[in-house]
Amino acid sequence: MKLSYIQLAVSMCLVGINIAVGKVISQTVPVFLFANIRFFIAAVILVPMVFMEKDTKFSLNRKDWMLLFLQSLFGVFLFSIFMLCGVRYTSAISAGIITSTTPAFIALLAFFFLKEKFNFHNYMSILLAVLGITLISIETRGIASSNSANMFGNILILCAVISEALFTIFAKPVSTKLKPLQMTAIVNVFGFLLFIPFSIYSLMTTRIIITSHIWLLMIYYSLTASIFSFFLWFRGIADVPANIAGLFTVFMPVCSAFVGIVFLNESFTTKQAVGMIFAIAAIYLGIRKPKESTSNPSLFD
Repeated sequence: MKLSYIQLAVSMCLVGINIAVGKVISQTVPVFLFANIRFFIAAVILVPMVFMEKDTKFSLNRKDWMLLFLQSLFGVFLFSIFMLCGVRYTSAISAGIITSTTPAFIALLAFFFLKEKFNFHNYMSILLAVLGITLISIETRGIASSNSANMFGNILILCAVISEALFTIFAKPVSTKLKPLQMTAIVNVFGFLLFIPFSIYSLMTTRIIITSHIWLLMIYYSLTASIFSFFLWFRGIADVPANIAGLFTVFMPVCSAFVGIVFLNESFTTKQAVGMIFAIAAIYLGIRKPKESTSNPSLFD
């Protein structure tokens, strides 16, 4: 097994576990403030590490910086908002299952942005992804005390999935120019800067009391979600095509469901199970490697 595959798998396991951890933290700490603290902790750790490396020089043009900013905007800023707000209204299990459709969206976006081939398997992948999400939404509406709230939560998680897919698409062209540690530091710094105005507003409008338990969870979240998961993902995707890397996002729903069942006492229903089956089928079809592939010009070239 390639080391890159292990790195991608561990990265997605950390993301899946943190879906449930983020649900716990967001019940106490405003989403914007939590995100800003998370990226601040990561930036304080990562920036000195980058300058301590022997070779810290890198040459980036305006397009590269724009791609790095777009990574941060979608994969850091918007993903954090959608995910942390979404898990406040829906279960960690449902959130995890919906995130399992990420490979299907990566395939769809790769078709538009990277000009990759879009075959019958890709079409079926998108269809199965939609069916899976629909089943999950129907189930959460049936068992929830607030139908509209849970549907809203599922929509937010779906927006997070699209943001994560865009993050992968934008990361690929720059991954050959920067070291994983450098990319991780840059996206965290951008993330911190983007959240500053919103976290200030949260501090001015909300009375917040953060316990030591929540502080420990936020530190854990910062280390695993902002440092280790980004670093491992950037390290792995440098040697793996974007559509193949998408396969490893299947570890997100598995880990999220496990944590939700074991630690948050969430139930796992039949319709959610069927939704996961559809999602896994979407993953298999969405990233299935064609027998022959031709190199097409990318929109980033």
